[in-house]
Amino acid sequence: MITKHEPWALFDMFFSSQKTQQFLSKQYDQLNIEDKSGKSFDNTYGFIYYIEHGKKYYELADGAPMELKPVLLFYGMTQLMKACILCTDPDYPDSSAVLAHGLSTRKRKKRSYEFLYDEVKVQRTGLFNHFCEKVFHMKHIEGEKFTMISLLQTVPELCPLFKQMTDGVHLVKMDRENENTFCLPKRVNDHLHMSLERFSEFMTGLFPSQFTLDLSGSEDKMHLVIGANNRLKPFDCFPLSYHYLESTYYLPVNRDLLQSPRLNEFMVHYVILYNLSMLSRYDTEWWSELFHTYSSEELPYIQQFLNITAQKIPYLFGVMLQLRN
Repeated sequence: MITKHEPWALFDMFFSSQKTQQFLSKQYDQLNIEDKSGKSFDNTYGFIYYIEHGKKYYELADGAPMELKPVLLFYGMTQLMKACILCTDPDYPDSSAVLAHGLSTRKRKKRSYEFLYDEVKVQRTGLFNHFCEKVFHMKHIEGEKFTMISLLQTVPELCPLFKQMTDGVHLVKMDRENENTFCLPKRVNDHLHMSLERFSEFMTGLFPSQFTLDLSGSEDKMHLVIGANNRLKPFDCFPLSYHYLESTYYLPVNRDLLQSPRLNEFMVHYVILYNLSMLSRYDTEWWSELFHTYSSEELPYIQQFLNITAQKIPYLFGVMLQLRN
C-alpha cells in the first residue's frame, strides 16, 4: 500500500515508456490535440526524465544540510512542474520566455531584512505563469505580490508552530462527515470577529458557488457542504488547505487569506522555495548567520516549511497525475 511517507511510489507507473506514451496520448486526446500519437511519442522520454530528474533533486535534498535544501527542493519542484505542463502543452518549451523562473524579489537591505515580510512579485512570463495557465487555467496574475508570511499561513502543517510562536490562529481544522460535508466548530466566526449569521453571509459572498454553511445542528458545530460540482482536490482546493498527514482540510479564518488571490499549494510552495533558494545562493552572509546565530524567530518557520515541502509536494504532484490517469 502506498503511504504518504512514500510519495515517489505514485510515480512508478511512469517509469515505463509504453505506459507514459499511453498516458500522454490520453491527455492530448481529451484536449483534441492533432497528432496525439506523434506528440505523445515525442514527449514520452522528456516526461520521464523530468520526473526522474526531479526525484534525484529531492533525494539529494533529503541528505543535504538544511542550508542547501532550498536550492535542491526548488529545482526538484520545477522538474515536476515541467512534467505536468507536458500533459496540457505538448509543445513545451516552445520559447525561451517560459524557461525563466517567472518571479522576482526586491533589493535586500541586509541590516533590516526580514524574510517573513519579504515580497515576491509575479513576472509577465516564465515558468510560474506558464504552469498556472496551462495546468490550472489561471491568468492575470502578472504583477501580484506575495509576502512570505501570508503564504506560510496557508500551509496547515505549520498551524502548531504559528500557535506556539505568535498565539495566532489562521486556519481551523474541518472534520469530514462524508464526501461533501465537513464539521466546523461554531466558534470559528470569533476569529473573524463576526456573528455566525454575518460569517455565513461573508463566506457565501466570497465563494457563492463552492460551498454553503449550515448553521443548524448542535450548539457547538456547523456544517460546511461542498457544492456537487466542486469535488475537492488536495492540490487545488482554495480557499481550503489540505493537511497531508491528517488527510483533511483546513478553513482560513483570516480575512487577508480569504480575500487573497486564488493560489493553490503548488504555487504557494514554488514562490516560497524560489525566495529561499535566492537567499541561499545570493545572500550567503545573511543566510549563514540565520543558521548559526539563532537570533531570528524566522528560522523555525523556514526549517519546518522545508521539511514539509520535501514530502508534501511530491505527494501532491503524484496525486494530480494519478487523477489524470
